[in-house]
Order: sequence, then C-alpha cells, then structure tokens
Amino acid sequence: MSAAYLSRIERGETATSIANLISIATRLNVPLRDLFEDTNEAYVPKHYSVSRKKDRTDSEQMSANGYDYHWLSGDLTEPRLNAFLLEFPVVSEIDVKLLSHEGEEVLYILEGRIEFQIGADRLTLDAGDCVHLLGDKPHMGRNVGNKPAKMLMVVTPSGAVDLAPTKSSS
Repeated sequence: MSAAYLSRIERGETATSIANLISIATRLNVPLRDLFEDTNEAYVPKHYSVSRKKDRTDSEQMSANGYDYHWLSGDLTEPRLNAFLLEFPVVSEIDVKLLSHEGEEVLYILEGRIEFQIGADRLTLDAGDCVHLLGDKPHMGRNVGNKPAKMLMVVTPSGAVDLAPTKSSS
C-alpha cells in the first residue's frame, strides 16, 4: 500500500478491505480494534465484550471489495480473534479482487448465497454453510443470489495477542 493510499483511507476518502486493515494493524503493531474505535478515550481492560445491534450505526459501516462490514468484536483485552458482519448487496456485475492476509478466517453464511473463491477453487455457500481457511491463500466472496447476503467472519491475525497490548488508562 502506498503512502498516498493510506492517507486517503485516513481521511475517509476511500474504503479498504478487512485484509488491508489486518495488514495495517500488523505493521503498526496495534490492535485491529484501534482502527475502528476512538483511541482518545480512556481504555479499560475487559475480559468480555458485547456488541449490541441497537448500538451499531450506519456511519460505522465500511465498504470494500463488493461488501459492507461492521466491526463486532468490541474492546476485549488481548483478543485472539476479530469478528465482522459482512453484508453483500445484490449486484449484476462486480470486479472483486482476490485478497490475502496473515492468520485464519471462519466464515458462516447467515442469509443468502455467496460464491467464495479460495485460489482456483470456487464454493457456493448457502445460509448455514461454513468454511474455515488460511488467510494467506488468495480469496474473495461475492453475492450470487437474488437477495442480499449476510456472513459472519471471524479472523485470527497471526500473532494476534501481540497485536492487542493492554492500553494504559492515562
């Protein structure tokens, strides 16, 4: 990623994929949650985190690579995984790029039908289907149904504990 592209992301002028966010957090050695939350607020370590639907707003939704996503993981102390809700709109044609990143993904289809490509393999996944993959294999998903699709994605960046140091509350 170029410095200009990173600057556009920071200013909110362009969206980026979750894979790119994992890469940015890894290189900055910060928890992935810091890219979604206001880090100026005092941080209080927690042993659990709750993400309530009523508290999520459309302004927190991000878009990239043919889907919209919401951060679900909250502010758990030293997380080993991160969860996202991905929403795939119905589209007739979309150029979706294969992406890769460190760690693993577990994808669970909540609604609709998604074609998921891992390398040269293409899988059609329906509600209730689940796939677990290594993130370093090029992959992508797209809606192939006639209604919006939703998917729960759980990712584990490699070295996730190192990416989530406890913040001081000063």
